[in-house]
Amino acid sequence: MFKSEKKHNNKGFTLAELLIIIAIMLVLAGVIGLSVIRYIESARQATDIYNGSLIKDALTMYPFPSDFQGRDMVYTDPETGETETYKRGWVYVDKDEIRCSDASTALAMINAGLVQVSPETEEMLKDNEENPNKWFPSGPDGDYIRRSNIDEYVFSNALTVKARRTWNTYQLDVYIDDESQLHMGASASNAIRTNGHAKDEETAALFAKKLGFTDAKITPIGEQYH
Repeated sequence: MFKSEKKHNNKGFTLAELLIIIAIMLVLAGVIGLSVIRYIESARQATDIYNGSLIKDALTMYPFPSDFQGRDMVYTDPETGETETYKRGWVYVDKDEIRCSDASTALAMINAGLVQVSPETEEMLKDNEENPNKWFPSGPDGDYIRRSNIDEYVFSNALTVKARRTWNTYQLDVYIDDESQLHMGASASNAIRTNGHAKDEETAALFAKKLGFTDAKITPIGEQYH
């Protein structure tokens, strides 16, 4: 009895073919990975823009008193020589916290429901809104966590910066002129902060544009886009 044998020609993949397949898979994985990273960053960026627009609306709608606790600013126009004075306030946001420059900006955020404090703290802020000597809670209260070293009201909640690559801080500013008219400013940065705001004009302009300041341009006061 003879047993028939079948001849197999399946030699499998050669080493060169395996290396080519692996290289293709790595390229595809890299492309897909970058797409996922861009998508995630875009979603985080959209969240920041949405939150920034809520802050913008809160500041726009708040009835700032003419003598609120903002910082005094003086600007002389280099072309006309005319001098303008402003009261400036801000809401600064980074990855860890939210800082309001004064009682009025803090109350704007509280009224809009963007930060939470006890009714007692809110009432005290209202009572001291135009007092040149700022009042601060004695300890943490709701989202309020501390007083900064430049006398800001510091809060912490889910409103903090979500983007990882586009910017790491952003800020909305209000300027009240001598006629009690409100002007808005916006900025953002992805640079390392040393003392004060790190300058990052490209990121600031991008943030301002996305926030709806379609005619965004740098201003001579505060180096903000408006």
